[in-house]
Amino acid sequence: MNIALRKQNLLTKCSISMADIVDVCWSFLKLMWDGEMKIKAFTLVEVIIVVTIIGILAALVLPTFQGHIATARETAAKDNLKVMRTQIELYKMQHDGVPPGYIDGSGAPTALLALQFTATTTKTGAVSPSIIPSDPYVNGPYIKKLPENSFNKLSTITFVAQATAFSAAVDGTSSGWLYKKETGEFKINYTGTDSEGIAFYDY
Repeated sequence: MNIALRKQNLLTKCSISMADIVDVCWSFLKLMWDGEMKIKAFTLVEVIIVVTIIGILAALVLPTFQGHIATARETAAKDNLKVMRTQIELYKMQHDGVPPGYIDGSGAPTALLALQFTATTTKTGAVSPSIIPSDPYVNGPYIKKLPENSFNKLSTITFVAQATAFSAAVDGTSSGWLYKKETGEFKINYTGTDSEGIAFYDY
């Protein structure tokens, strides 16, 4: 086994956190302080050694740490999409096959679209500000609040025309989510690709 592979295996088996880095440096400084010389201050050489150790450990930890953050965001985005798509299907079942985005057969504004998820509605999609079902607002709420896009931290929804491709509508900044009311398709509004090369709007 070559040296590079042995080092990789060692890093895989050993989980190094920023707390570990601090502990190592603190132990090193304490050893110097409690040594036989009982120094009253650190020399320039000792400071350079400590800074070098921190730099080496940070170079080992940060790429892995950043990779974990990216993976966590991707997982959160997929989980939120799954929840929203499930609730859209439930809404359709309770509204005669009509997805969120319509009231009495006409298109609803995005402000009312959010309430169709978080408040109660009639059979035709009319919205009550209450979260407690009461006749005629007997359906919902479907979610407590709209989830955040894990990348841009926005929870707002932008309508996308049925004839417009999601790839053409995505900008990553105008809202957290993209929605086609005609089809009930719900996508994340974020540009770029994930760690596997998949476009975020294709989730």
